[in-house]
Amino acid sequence: MMKEIVFEHVTFQYPDTDSVIFDDLSLTLARGITTLVGQNGTGKSTFLLLAAGLLLPTSGKVYVQGIDTAQLQDEEKRQQYVSFIFQNMEFETHESIRTLLHVVLDTGFRQPKDEELIQSLIQAFELESVLDHKTQEVSKGELQRTILAFSLLYGSQIIMMDEPIFAMEGPQKQRAMDFITRFVTQENRSLYYTVHNLDISQTYSDYALLFNTHGFIQYGLASFLLTREQLEAAYEIPLVFLKQQERLHRGALNSDYQKHRFN
Repeated sequence: MMKEIVFEHVTFQYPDTDSVIFDDLSLTLARGITTLVGQNGTGKSTFLLLAAGLLLPTSGKVYVQGIDTAQLQDEEKRQQYVSFIFQNMEFETHESIRTLLHVVLDTGFRQPKDEELIQSLIQAFELESVLDHKTQEVSKGELQRTILAFSLLYGSQIIMMDEPIFAMEGPQKQRAMDFITRFVTQENRSLYYTVHNLDISQTYSDYALLFNTHGFIQYGLASFLLTREQLEAAYEIPLVFLKQQERLHRGALNSDYQKHRFN
């Protein structure tokens, strides 16, 4: 197994809090496509931030492709290894999305600088209608598809995504995930992501991290961990209620985004 991310006796708690998120956690994650699945509040986003070097452990070590994340605090050096798509990520720009696609390719780590890839990503993520707009002028779903295109253009070895597709329509989510997973597999890169959609996690993942409500984390093949029995044990609710809960959560994410954008 190619070791991509290693947690070595990691303990983590946020400053000025009493709650320990992870306590002496040791895990080795393989290269490939891994989904993080579990109830809200079980540490999925924090796990990704630690794995990306954006947070450092309270104690213990995290390694990315053999490098201690404490040595990856320079942003440019870190992004050579890991790019991170945050939940509800948004930003304002003076340039058009068309221009930004070229800027990302030119300033990123991808070699060679293949201009044809830009056109492939425009088609794959259905960006033709927004190319002459700025990022603050497009819908949330359009912005999410734009950010996904940026992440693939940039050329980091590992991509981490926290709820990157919640604002897209159902068929768009499937097309986006189909393209991303084929792309990273062909390029022998890794993808780690959260998404409140078990069907997507089951369809597009090689591996899964299953976060139990009591702090226990299981790691293994997605085909083994993302079964009804395992999911119901981790979430402690029947699968039918879990899927209802997922739909409510996706609606809440969209609602929160709209309130934030227009207030």
